[in-house]
Amino acid sequence: MDGITLAAVKEEMQQLLGCRITKIYQPGRRDIVIHCRRPGGSQAVILSADPQNARVFLTEEVPANPLHPPSFCMLLRKYLEGGKIASVEQPDLERILEITVENIADTGELTRYRLITEVMGRHSNIILLDAAGKVLDGVIRIDSRVNRYREIIPGAVYIPPPDQGKLSLLAPDWQAFLTRMAPASPEARLSRLIQDNFTGISPRVAAELVIRAGLDPDTLRRDIDRDRLKELYQVLKELGERIKEGRFAPQIGLDADGEPCGVSAIQLTSQFHAAWEFGSMSRALETYYAHKLTRQEMANLYRNLIQVVEGHQNRLAKKIKAQERELSAAEDAETYRVYGELLTANLYRLQKGMESVALENFYDPELRKVTIPLDPRLTPSENAQSYFRRYNKAKKTQVEGMYHYQRSLEEKEYLEQVRTSLDLAVDLSDLLDIQRELMEEGYIRPAKGQKSKDSNKRPQPLRFRSSDGLEILVGRNNRQNEHLTFKAANPDDIWLHVKDIPGSHVIIKAQGMEPPAATLEEAALLAAYYSKGRTGHNVAVDYTARKHVRKPRGAKPGMVIYDHHRTIFVSPLPEVVRPLLERQVKTAALDKT
Repeated sequence: MDGITLAAVKEEMQQLLGCRITKIYQPGRRDIVIHCRRPGGSQAVILSADPQNARVFLTEEVPANPLHPPSFCMLLRKYLEGGKIASVEQPDLERILEITVENIADTGELTRYRLITEVMGRHSNIILLDAAGKVLDGVIRIDSRVNRYREIIPGAVYIPPPDQGKLSLLAPDWQAFLTRMAPASPEARLSRLIQDNFTGISPRVAAELVIRAGLDPDTLRRDIDRDRLKELYQVLKELGERIKEGRFAPQIGLDADGEPCGVSAIQLTSQFHAAWEFGSMSRALETYYAHKLTRQEMANLYRNLIQVVEGHQNRLAKKIKAQERELSAAEDAETYRVYGELLTANLYRLQKGMESVALENFYDPELRKVTIPLDPRLTPSENAQSYFRRYNKAKKTQVEGMYHYQRSLEEKEYLEQVRTSLDLAVDLSDLLDIQRELMEEGYIRPAKGQKSKDSNKRPQPLRFRSSDGLEILVGRNNRQNEHLTFKAANPDDIWLHVKDIPGSHVIIKAQGMEPPAATLEEAALLAAYYSKGRTGHNVAVDYTARKHVRKPRGAKPGMVIYDHHRTIFVSPLPEVVRPLLERQVKTAALDKT
């Protein structure tokens, strides 16, 4: 959020002049929401000093008001609620917004307070000043241990951020421009010189301005003459005029994948692959940051869930190795039984005190002798009984161990499916589905009173239309798979899943008919694409009627067995799958039809 963007927001906030502040709350550690009453309605402003997403704009999507307001919020309420907004100013094009509020002080006199938002990356802050310019408090306190020059603590005199000595776009001067662009810096790039010497200009804006002057942003200062500099100066001058006149062109820039990658108050034709145009700077910022914050929330949640799943996978891997060692040891059970029977059959030949005995093994077709270790403290009969006890114990261990070993293998398969589902997630609701599932399965212990967001919402698998016009449904996690297979699908619908690897459940709504070959192949491609085998070739996909799919008793979500199936082989190459993905149909939650 550069100075030009903030200037556009400041212009829009002039509508708040004379408005009364009715409510203030603090939804985040560094976020403040101010509600203002104006004729005909109300308007909210969001001020954020978040180090990654510092921002200011008029908002329509107001965050929830927390039950327990922080102390800074209580301070703002004390001094600002009930007051009227007297001015909204921005020093030149600096990333600083000052909201002046008139209100009745504790003494009963009318006084003015200034609420200053500094939008400066990790140095961002929101500061309340009294009429004398002293700090009442800041959302982030900064004492002399952090900054000896500029303290933000109650009682300190407010000192603005250090002046960087840049030129103003709002009052351009040709001689000052020439001085800053002097040949004393011949190796400097033009775009960097513009960014370093003029207020309010971000790297993207600087590059755009140089391109508008018909130059390359990477052009060195030494490579252009005075006439070309004149053209660049005219571009800067025109931009300054547009800003003074309030002629902004709010837009969100898109990258080659159509994803928002930046927001601007002026058109940045050369910097974005495409752009969404807006009639309001605040609406552009609100849309952009809603997307960005959701993506960040997704990234954080994905990282946390991956950590949980991988932690359990590592634990399970150690458990499986230990179980395999126990099963290997239990394989000696049959040997103990043979020893016991050979000793029992030859008791008359044995005496107490013997440490071993070599006996013919009548279970061996060649009757070869086998040496049996003995405990000299035991009688021959006790030695035989000892081997029978060891046999029974090993047999029991083998049966129970195999049961637990199979359960561990099933859990391993389940966690691999969850891991794949995390990689297939495309929006926040997908990740919240997985979080809820992991809570229900006991892999995540919710904090006291915590409940996964949207836990009551019905899962919404993806929906596609085949080239034959049939509906194809695709689950992207176990919760969606469970709902899709056992609630949304009819018994005669066709069910598909990649063979022997984690992946999505896919349903063809076949309406009791054999699906056309093209539809079957397209559904198989989707099953392969939404699986761990999405980058493979000749991926095997099994398909059968949904009525032949069952969930074993006690199985985890999404885990099924099936029969009466056939197999089709497909290669989910990007150029093959892309036309299918473009036929996705947006829909509400699915019901069984």
